[in-house]
Amino acid sequence: MSGWQARLGRSGWIQLPGLTEIRRYRRAWLRGDLIAGLTVAAYLIPQVLAYAGVAGLPPGTGLWAAAPPLLIYALLGSSRSLSMGPESSTALMTAVAIGPLAAGNPARYASLASTLALLVGLLGVLAGLARLGFIADLLSRPVIVGYMAGLAVIMIAGQLGRVTGAPVQGRAALGEIISFGRHLGGIQPATTLLAAGVLAFLLVSVRWPAVPGPLIAVVAATILVWACGLTSNGVAVVGRVPAGLPPVGLPTLRPADLRELVGPAFTVLVIAFSDVVLTGRAFARRDERINANNELLALGVSNLAVSLMRGFPVSSSASRTAIGQAAGSRTQLYSVTAGAVVLVGLAVGDRA
Repeated sequence: MSGWQARLGRSGWIQLPGLTEIRRYRRAWLRGDLIAGLTVAAYLIPQVLAYAGVAGLPPGTGLWAAAPPLLIYALLGSSRSLSMGPESSTALMTAVAIGPLAAGNPARYASLASTLALLVGLLGVLAGLARLGFIADLLSRPVIVGYMAGLAVIMIAGQLGRVTGAPVQGRAALGEIISFGRHLGGIQPATTLLAAGVLAFLLVSVRWPAVPGPLIAVVAATILVWACGLTSNGVAVVGRVPAGLPPVGLPTLRPADLRELVGPAFTVLVIAFSDVVLTGRAFARRDERINANNELLALGVSNLAVSLMRGFPVSSSASRTAIGQAAGSRTQLYSVTAGAVVLVGLAVGDRA
């Protein structure tokens, strides 16, 4: 550890947990981290393409916003399990905040999304350096339990249309459940059977921790869809992945836009920080302590990097965190692995 890092660590101002993990890393952890990283990447790529659509942006923007947080959090984050990156609530808040300002102009819309990420990042870094993470102490265990239970309901409701093929609509869980009930006649047998088979396999595979169930399920389902031509039976696929990286740099900054977006940026930061801390604590192992100041700093730097990559505000993903743990992750090397897969995907993309 260098002198400046030691001084910062003793002061409690800035810590770099990732460096500590590198020094204490054990070879026995490598297999679990690599499998978890590959599994999370297989789940993450189609997920973030969809989140970009929720934010009102082209699908490739989701990939641009995915890789930097995975790598940055591995260095700055205090959780060994949490997955940082695009997430549904911040994507939806982005669309709500910048939609009226963009006035239907796609280029301005993309610039405003990057500007919002920049402001979220700046506020997060300032809050982290000011050690405002103590606010997270107001989040008690009942809050965490209630949050995870509510999140599970939201996640299940949000997947009803995807696992059945039914035309489910609605922005809230209750609305999606009601919509699903009204469109039971639109359930597609092939999609439903495929999803049910994957779910059954996952439930059985948990009995054998050494078996990378989620990764096997993703690979097997992909091969089955391709070999049997299930797309002709209504099974939706992601399609070609957009290739290449955007030009790196700051978005066009206009004083009027900054004034309009400061308020939404603060709201996004509060929601994202709460999400990060709650997720980190919910999935924390017995020997882990989630450092709220580090989480603020990691969230802020991640959003700054995403802004430079023409992305949109990011937070944590409970679903990817859960998948990583279930697949055997031990350290944030799994996030680095997932980030590397995303970069490879961007490099080859639709040229493959």
